[in-house]
Amino acid sequence: MQGPSLTFATLAESRNAAAVDLLLIALEDSSEIVRSHSVESLLQRSEPHCAEAVLSRWDIFPPDLFGQLRKRKAWITPAVQKSLQDQDDNLAHAINASVMIGLYPLLVDLIPIAESHSSETIREAATDAILQLAHELGHEARANRDKPSVRTPVVAALSGSVQRIHKHKNEQLIDAFLVNSTWADAELRQFTSSSSEYCKMIGNRLLTTQRAGMVELLAGFICRRNVPSFLLEILASRTDDVFRDSLLRAIGEEPSPTVLKNLQELGMPKCCADDDSLMDAISANHRAAAIHVYSQSGGDPLVYLRTIVAAIHRDGHGCIPAAVAGMMKCSIPNFEIWHQAALLIASGNQDAIAADPVALLLDHLIQLLDHQDASLVRSVRRILSPLHADAMLHRLSDMPEKHRRALGRVVMTIDTEAIARIRDGLRHPVLNKRMDAIAAADALAAVDLLSDSFERISREDHQEARVLACQVMSRAESNSTLSLLKEMSALPPCPVSDAAIKAIRYREAMKTF
Repeated sequence: MQGPSLTFATLAESRNAAAVDLLLIALEDSSEIVRSHSVESLLQRSEPHCAEAVLSRWDIFPPDLFGQLRKRKAWITPAVQKSLQDQDDNLAHAINASVMIGLYPLLVDLIPIAESHSSETIREAATDAILQLAHELGHEARANRDKPSVRTPVVAALSGSVQRIHKHKNEQLIDAFLVNSTWADAELRQFTSSSSEYCKMIGNRLLTTQRAGMVELLAGFICRRNVPSFLLEILASRTDDVFRDSLLRAIGEEPSPTVLKNLQELGMPKCCADDDSLMDAISANHRAAAIHVYSQSGGDPLVYLRTIVAAIHRDGHGCIPAAVAGMMKCSIPNFEIWHQAALLIASGNQDAIAADPVALLLDHLIQLLDHQDASLVRSVRRILSPLHADAMLHRLSDMPEKHRRALGRVVMTIDTEAIARIRDGLRHPVLNKRMDAIAAADALAAVDLLSDSFERISREDHQEARVLACQVMSRAESNSTLSLLKEMSALPPCPVSDAAIKAIRYREAMKTF
């Protein structure tokens, strides 16, 4: 291709006006290589009419060569700007070129066209171009890649257009202002203040929009220190998935104190309110943020705990730390909430457990006690503290034997310190506390494990405690507890010896089964 290369190099430098005509003809050649050489040569010529000629042929300009023009925006910008300002015969081409090449500074020249050009087709084309360019500028700015020298004049121009809305009635220019904005822009703060006449109009646009830039802007207010009340209401009221995902993205895996404060003030946003299916509906990257939403909403702790379990079961980056932080702050459901659920767990009836939401939740929480993350296990134990031995000692003694032993199995599963707590209770100086501990040892089927403590009770304790000890040792199996019963049965006739004899007979009868 040395020949064609030399030819185009010559045409690029030639002072003959016909050279430009030849290059423009080459733009329409069927060969991609010829078209590319033509553009390269034209870009080396400085005559204004070269760019104007390219613009006039924009409808046939090869799209695959736009990249070359993007690298040399300054070459074609004057021609495009002149056409926009003069609104000449190349106007439609200039509007398209502004977008395709990314001529962001010319956005200010597009606004008058979108507001008042006599052709509806041209107004719509200009509006679409403004929206595209404004979106790209705003997205970069909100991602901390702002170009103030380019965007600041655009913000001012679009702000002026918003203030002329009653004249031109093109509400999409409000959208353009919003997609171009960042939360720190003075113009945006002015329009969203409660005293602004544009406040309601802005709110109406943000309430239902599906434009990515506007949704991104709206969701990002969750990170701002001072959020106007009408925007908090919109954040709370939107139900669509597009907004939900953007909100969770803004919240992130590790929300700042400002975000957590705003979430608390916001309450449960409607877009996240479906706890049964939320974790399946969102991506794994958003599950930690959803946990934080539920943690700060101040809602039903059981709903929150179900959300945590669902997130952990489905996995997602940051879920475990979010779950731990949330459960350490979550209000602890009391024993009355867990009671019947614990009995179902003890029954082992999986169908009954699956049919009961609280029992199913409890079952899932108990399973998390085997999780490899120690901090998660500690937080789950905190939530289940009403079913720990300390909390259950005084309850177990008042329960029917069947319930007592059923709940005892659950307590043993949950509380790794249960035996130690009961051992401490068996040494308590107050009789009623020792009685509770004796009943708890029976409930947890731990009498044989605590035979040393029962030895002291059998020989030294109050008669009432010794009688109860005989009753619970009737269900024990070790030789040491049997020896204690025989020792007490040999006492002179009394309630203790009677209880011991009855216990021995019960144990003997059980051997026959």
